[in-house]
Amino acid sequence: MTTDSHPDRRGHDLLSVERLVGLSDNVVAFALTLLVLQVTVPPLSHVADPTSAADLAAQLAKQTSHLVSYVIAFYIIAQFWLVHRRVFRRVVGHRDSLAWWNFAFLGTITVMPFTSSLLGSYGDNPLAVDIFALNVLLAALATQATLLFGQRREVLTAPDDGTEAAARWARVTMIVIVLALSIGLAWVNTSAAKYCWLLIPLTPWAANRWAARTAPGPGAARQAGR
Repeated sequence: MTTDSHPDRRGHDLLSVERLVGLSDNVVAFALTLLVLQVTVPPLSHVADPTSAADLAAQLAKQTSHLVSYVIAFYIIAQFWLVHRRVFRRVVGHRDSLAWWNFAFLGTITVMPFTSSLLGSYGDNPLAVDIFALNVLLAALATQATLLFGQRREVLTAPDDGTEAAARWARVTMIVIVLALSIGLAWVNTSAAKYCWLLIPLTPWAANRWAARTAPGPGAARQAGR
């Protein structure tokens, strides 16, 4: 669906897309690896008795907040990678602007190890909570912007049907609402703000259900069953 149907140009475009996807996969993998660095092994000097399981457990318990932020960030990055894979599986052409939008998305991913570590160290600070939530929000918006740009420049195939498109918009809208709510709520109760993020894994299911009910058609049953 590119504007230039010449076979050589099309082959060059697809090669460029493959390189862009490969770069993106490497960046995501590196970011996932960096996340674990915030969880450190307690120094021997901090453990009263290095042979005592209780003393070691007490030191490990001090890193609970870092471990929780690691799990949250790992899940979020993994979800973004799955979305990224679905988007670029539909790419049939290349534009430099598409690459720049993809770099914007990768920028939000590369900074997530920092915002996740900040959240682990200052979990009760509303600013730390908001910085992490804003990071996730920007990643979601960059992903959607990449998708919209690809569709408008006709380098992405169209969605299967109206139900799929409606579900996609519903997922983005729900995620934005959840993150915006957590950003405001953090200044009232940081724990409640972080609990809001538990709604994020439910957004794909809720969006598919909503789209299937509001836009019935051949794709409705497929979306509802996902």
